[in-house]
Amino acid sequence: MVISAGHGVCGEGPHWDARSQALYSISVSVGADKSPDVLRWDERRRAETGLVITPDPTPAHALSEFTTFVIPVRGRADTFVVSRGDRVATLHWDGASPQHELHCFAKVDEHVPHPMRLNDGKCDPLGRLWTGTMSEESSPGEPRVGAGSLYSVSGDGGVTARQDGISISNGLGWSADMRHFFYNDSYTRKVEVFDHDPVSGALSGRRTVLDTAAARLPGLPDGLTVDARGRLWVALFGGARVICVDPAQGRVAETLHLPTYNITSCTFGGAGLDALYVTSASFGLQPWQRKIQPDAGAIFRVTGLGVSGTENRDWDADWEAVRARRV
Repeated sequence: MVISAGHGVCGEGPHWDARSQALYSISVSVGADKSPDVLRWDERRRAETGLVITPDPTPAHALSEFTTFVIPVRGRADTFVVSRGDRVATLHWDGASPQHELHCFAKVDEHVPHPMRLNDGKCDPLGRLWTGTMSEESSPGEPRVGAGSLYSVSGDGGVTARQDGISISNGLGWSADMRHFFYNDSYTRKVEVFDHDPVSGALSGRRTVLDTAAARLPGLPDGLTVDARGRLWVALFGGARVICVDPAQGRVAETLHLPTYNITSCTFGGAGLDALYVTSASFGLQPWQRKIQPDAGAIFRVTGLGVSGTENRDWDADWEAVRARRV
């Protein structure tokens, strides 16, 4: 079932909010397109609304002011943490009107001499935000290799570098006991896992769960989500599918085929967390490909998979500390 026809060139960052029974996601646009940056799908009303975030007039941020994730802030109504280019910000939006307030409180990759931006973002089970960076792409899947880093953002807005040498930061997830952190650097075409210290957030022991190139799977591993059985559902950009990976065995357990080529991310939602919401993109498609893929850029709601997911976590913010920061 298509729940959104797609507004920009790339849908991203689906986040299911169980309290409001709504799916929040991102619609990345380019050029002068004024498509919504943030989308909200109300499951009860079967209705979608969108928000165009007012661009920053500061020239330094004009080249890469993409929003790529939107995550509710715990305990604060209509309040979210979002990316804006190379900055992290809070967003106040009621989910319906065009009025909003954006407050940028952290900046990353300040040591890098060329333009960078944040990509995928997600909160761990303790409410810490994790996000990584990438450079502008010369073509889809072709960034500056190893130019980015992976970061965590604490509740007071402080940023900690966790891993460097990242090319395209994507696909974040944790095991139920938080001892393992799953991650995709799309450029490498590998689904990877780190040992993760639940208290400090430290990462170690990086290793490959599944090499999609070696497995002859099409496309690049993009966003992922973890189901209640600890399996990884991984979107394949350029692969027209979501694969379910058993991390213990390093194999594909199931494959979900989609009617469009570029699948970007997925998350479980719905009243029983048993519907899989899948985002996609028209980015990188040729005109003839768009003609035969009319749903490119759409959000899909897939049911009947016989599996449920794990709940998306909100960002656990120290609100006063965050509001005291500004970049």
